[in-house]
Amino acid sequence: MRLSRSPSARIAIVYAALVTLLTGAVCFMAADAAEVTGPIGAAATATFVIGAGSIGLTLWMGRRAARTIRTVTDAARHLANGELDHRIAAPASHESRELAESFNRMADLFQDRMRDLEAEQRLLAVVMETMADGVIALDANNRVRLINRPAQRLLMTDAQATHGRPLAEVVRDFEVLEVATRSAATRQIQHAELELLHQRRFLSVIATPISADIGEGVLLTLQDVTDLRQVQTTRREFVSNVSHELRNPLASVSAMVEILESGAIDDREATLDFLGRIQNDVGRMTALVNELLELSSLESGQMPIHLAPVNLVEVVGVVVERFRLTAAVQEVEIGHCVPADAPYVMAERAKLGQILTNLIENALRFTPRGGRVTLSSSATARWVEIRVADSGVGIPREHLPHVFERFYKVDRSRSDGGTGLGLAIVKHLVQAHGGDVTAASAEGEGSVFTLTLRRAT
Repeated sequence: MRLSRSPSARIAIVYAALVTLLTGAVCFMAADAAEVTGPIGAAATATFVIGAGSIGLTLWMGRRAARTIRTVTDAARHLANGELDHRIAAPASHESRELAESFNRMADLFQDRMRDLEAEQRLLAVVMETMADGVIALDANNRVRLINRPAQRLLMTDAQATHGRPLAEVVRDFEVLEVATRSAATRQIQHAELELLHQRRFLSVIATPISADIGEGVLLTLQDVTDLRQVQTTRREFVSNVSHELRNPLASVSAMVEILESGAIDDREATLDFLGRIQNDVGRMTALVNELLELSSLESGQMPIHLAPVNLVEVVGVVVERFRLTAAVQEVEIGHCVPADAPYVMAERAKLGQILTNLIENALRFTPRGGRVTLSSSATARWVEIRVADSGVGIPREHLPHVFERFYKVDRSRSDGGTGLGLAIVKHLVQAHGGDVTAASAEGEGSVFTLTLRRAT
């Protein structure tokens, strides 16, 4: 470091100049005076010595002050580079020690604040990643600043591909862009519900301004409400289907009672015919109510299933024999090819019989005269598959995913006498056994329902 640029050197030079001028003035005045004597010269010499000493002292103090400044500057540079643990050793002098201690206290406070910020940032990251809703933070120019995993899944993208990009390039839906733009312009919370057509999912979008400042961005919250919509739709369809299934028999019973009251009761043959029809309609409504109660118990888990090894051959034989007469009347052949050494299955005997009964009833209902219904089985080391196949009308491919839904009918105009709950009960009973049931069909070629149960050991 050059002397002329050192703060201590500058102070010493100024001080030396003042002392030199003062000494020169004293000497000049003494030389011109007639009574110049030795004491005056001694005073001038003493003044010069004092000035030189002062210059040295000032230079030493200036260098020490400059060294302290350089130490603080270097420490500040370390902090700026992220070395938050860097501190200044306390010097011996009081002033420098006080400066060093003040700097170290400031560094400690700064380090604590940085740790708090990092902890809050980690907490925010965990909350963002674990929350069920999608979150997108936008800047003032509608560019993506932050996006969490649920939002990435809903929008089928990733954070690297979306960061810094305009929202219009990330979300190809006009309603989302409109909500974000409207919230940024009005600085108010905006809400909308929309459907992602390419995913067939419903979203609830809430746009919230990050602050009241017009220069700040917007926070988008995306909530998947597809399941909620499906529940609402199922509830509406359930009420509609139950009303439809009960309205027809109730109307029929009411009409026949009115006819009997109007005088037909005196005709014994007509009375017996009407009473038989009323009994059939009442039986149909009773069956519907019972199946609804059973299905409700299964769905709520209030119907316990007691698993035990069950002889599959015996259960299949009993169920098939039960439908011999019905199949003969319909001119449909029914039988089974379950081997005599078929393994036992883990099931509740009565419930397994109910499952097979529902499947056979469904097969007979849609198998024309001359057709065939067959039960078969196969086994692996852990599972046993039981198949109920028919040569009936079959199920169109677009209807297969829905056949186990409540009240679902492939042809709703067909009056087949069913309640539309049999296959739904089958599905829940099989799942309660820890198994699974599937359907395969080709229209006009028949259907195959396969249920899988755990093999008994």
